[in-house]
Amino acid sequence: MILNHPTKFAHFLLDQAIRPGDVVIDATVGYGDDTLFLAERVADFGQVYGFEIQKEAIDSCAERLIKANQASQVTLLNQGHERIITALPPELKAQAAIFSLGTLSPDSFEHITLPNTTISAYHQILSRLNRGGLIVFVIDPRFNETQEEIDYLIADLSRLEPTNYRVCHFKAVNVDQGQVLAIEKI
Repeated sequence: MILNHPTKFAHFLLDQAIRPGDVVIDATVGYGDDTLFLAERVADFGQVYGFEIQKEAIDSCAERLIKANQASQVTLLNQGHERIITALPPELKAQAAIFSLGTLSPDSFEHITLPNTTISAYHQILSRLNRGGLIVFVIDPRFNETQEEIDYLIADLSRLEPTNYRVCHFKAVNVDQGQVLAIEKI
């Protein structure tokens, strides 16, 4: 069931937007769950750009992609997602992007996503997003202990021009299974 986990729901949404050959961005690679999903969707002639500040996570993701025979279409960048605009070719247009907000695991709060870098990164991606493109944010309560980033992000998303962007907020009402925020460029 896609409604029992925010990542599955986010992947369902992305699956509607991504086609083989597309360029997509994983703004928070972690251990590579989303990166692998994106690599499979864009196929051998698409491209995934993945950003992650933790070297051990990048290495783990790279191994995972090699084992799944999906490494050739992925470029992993060991840097924060707030550097997307300078790290990517200036002419690049993306079809989709995903952010998994919080930490790598409930045991590690050393490196977490921050409101200012997340907002900067998604605005950078918006400037390169194709019409019909999609950005999704996954907020899993196991990995995101603070409401601050979510509040800042929702406030910023609410200011996007509705004639250019459709913004949706998906959240279970009877249990805290996480949240998914989505932006579609119209």
